[in-house]
Amino acid sequence: MNGALDHSDQPDPDAIKMFVGQIPRSWSEKELKELFEPYGAVYQINVLRDRSQNPPQSKGCCFVTFYTRKAALEAQNALHNIKTLPGMHHPIQMKPADSEKSNAVEDRKLFIGMVSKKCNENDIRVMFSPFGQIEECRILRGPDGLSRGCAFVTFSTRAMAQNAIKAMHQSQTMEGCSSPIVVKFADTQKDKEQRRLQQQLAQQMQQLNTATWGNLTGLGGLTPQYLALLQQATSSSNLGAFSGIQQMAGMNALQLQNLATLAAAAAAAQTSATSTNANPLSTTSSALGALTSPVAASTPNSTAGAAMNSLTSLGTLQGLAGATVGLNNINALAGTINSPEGANLFIYHLPQEFGDQDILQMFMPFGNVISAKVFIDKQTNLSKCFGFVSYDNPVSAQAAIQAMNGFQIGMKRLKVQLKRSKNDSKPY
Repeated sequence: MNGALDHSDQPDPDAIKMFVGQIPRSWSEKELKELFEPYGAVYQINVLRDRSQNPPQSKGCCFVTFYTRKAALEAQNALHNIKTLPGMHHPIQMKPADSEKSNAVEDRKLFIGMVSKKCNENDIRVMFSPFGQIEECRILRGPDGLSRGCAFVTFSTRAMAQNAIKAMHQSQTMEGCSSPIVVKFADTQKDKEQRRLQQQLAQQMQQLNTATWGNLTGLGGLTPQYLALLQQATSSSNLGAFSGIQQMAGMNALQLQNLATLAAAAAAAQTSATSTNANPLSTTSSALGALTSPVAASTPNSTAGAAMNSLTSLGTLQGLAGATVGLNNINALAGTINSPEGANLFIYHLPQEFGDQDILQMFMPFGNVISAKVFIDKQTNLSKCFGFVSYDNPVSAQAAIQAMNGFQIGMKRLKVQLKRSKNDSKPY
């Protein structure tokens, strides 16, 4: 049967057909059988092949069906996102095939919280058996073997699980518990991974913001001479003028450029304000207002205009000052939404589950993102683990590279670099 391994007898009625991605294209059913059999007897393996090739070539993925559901789940637990096969850059992806999703375990598994610590597995089974056949019941226990006051119950069908939620959620308060019993669908592996990544990302972004603000806290108290020096360096686009300040402030050139732009914004706000204010950065909104004013941006002698001409870093200001500037203002300033040279990033080592929205949120703090795209393999519908992000200015792109290149998410470190222009590959 097209090179597939088949047997005459049938698998268990609840057996699951699994889709497996990230396998070497040189592997046939024989090598795959050796990979899967340690977890249980294999009923069928079918490598997906491109029939337009002669002979047909493997697409690097297959379907496998074990005789038992238990074997399939054990194989998934041992291989999915864990084992990387020879010659592959990413770990095996193993999940129920689309045709199986209607009855996947994750759709029938319940989390039960606020359970009395005196209850054992049998007590939980008795409580939930009126709603249908229970495939698995497990109480979570600590290293000492004592109940943690919660359990997992897996029913044969999703409908049984839904009926249990309707009838049991918050229906009673068990002995020794402070709140009523909690009955809900258990988190899937994807839910857990996404929550963990979001927490990690939020934590690291917070550290990044704290570090950035640490460099800006003294700006409000800068002397007029210091501000003037910063503005002069900005308007002349002369990085050499920064050397003295750099030693004083202990910052790199890019941070100083960003600081100078803020200083220019503060000065513009001061000159345009009707009343004098001792603190040039006490009103961030007026400073940004001056920057986004078409007059300030277009007047050649305007300090704010000079700052924008030399740095074009409204996006960086957004990230540094934590200000939210309307998209209309950004577009009005930029004049166009085509991404300029040096503002396009190539990102790889992305987690498999990341989509367009995830990288958009990850790279938004550094400036105005025009587009964010994760590349998907059309044949497997899985992420290729790389993508592109485009800003409306090169300064934001450089800020993103500095902050995000080497940024660790789970077991991976992102690689963030400028996307090569088409001209780079031309000999002349």
